[in-house]
Amino acid sequence: MASIFAQADTAPDAPGRDRARQLVAAAYELLAEEGLEGLTIRAVLARTGLARRAFYECFAGKDDLVLAIFEQTLLAAARLFRDMGAGLPGPVERLNLIVTNIALARATPELGAGDRRTAALSREHLRLGESRPAELQAALAPLLDLIAEIVAEGSARGLFRPCDPAIQARLIYNLLSTTVHTQYIAEDSEGPDPGRRERLAGEIWEFCRRALQA
Repeated sequence: MASIFAQADTAPDAPGRDRARQLVAAAYELLAEEGLEGLTIRAVLARTGLARRAFYECFAGKDDLVLAIFEQTLLAAARLFRDMGAGLPGPVERLNLIVTNIALARATPELGAGDRRTAALSREHLRLGESRPAELQAALAPLLDLIAEIVAEGSARGLFRPCDPAIQARLIYNLLSTTVHTQYIAEDSEGPDPGRRERLAGEIWEFCRRALQA
């Protein structure tokens, strides 16, 4: 799926981009309030006041709307991680920052806040990874590109072993997403466990560090 936001930027007043952002914002709120069951096209249109035609000018269906949520949020997260890592000593510390913050659900709202939206988007992430893997990978590209950039720098400086940075970025993210989303889905019924998240974050980072520095 090509980015609706990038496409809309070509228009003089970018009305398509603005409508798409309204729809995404409404969907994001609905997920927090009602979970996946409450996210319907009718509910999104009722919240935005837009016509059904406006929705289908932006998205082919509900799946494309959810993909746009991931696209917007991961783009913002990648920018934030880049800013947060700017003052750190090197690639090891910057990669640790990303892995730990994702595992602890910091700086990435779509990955968790202990609410219904967390579990809903975790389920959607796993489902779309099977049904629409190419589109999901495209939505995740800003974060994957940042991780690959950090891995490449680490390899160039001899801090990480020689490797294909893009492949390593996907492996790191896939480990993170699968493990962390499973944890968030469990927390939907059991409640959040900050101590368990801390331990999980440490274990994931240690696994990634050893794999890259072997």
